[in-house]
Amino acid sequence: MSLFRCKHRLEVVERSNALQQDSMGYLLRLCILKCNKCGKLEQQWLDTSEGALDELKTGKSFLVKWN
Repeated sequence: MSLFRCKHRLEVVERSNALQQDSMGYLLRLCILKCNKCGKLEQQWLDTSEGALDELKTGKSFLVKWN
């Protein structure tokens, strides 16, 4: 077992077509991030541009709604 603890340097490697709005109405996109040091993958909702609203109109992306 390695005692090495990576100080992750995450970068976006994939952007999904799933969007959601935070409590203040800002758009977020579900993304996959990868550490460029150890290769760890994780998913995060990241801020995205208001231009993503156009993707909703064209059907390129969809809005996730939580009940």
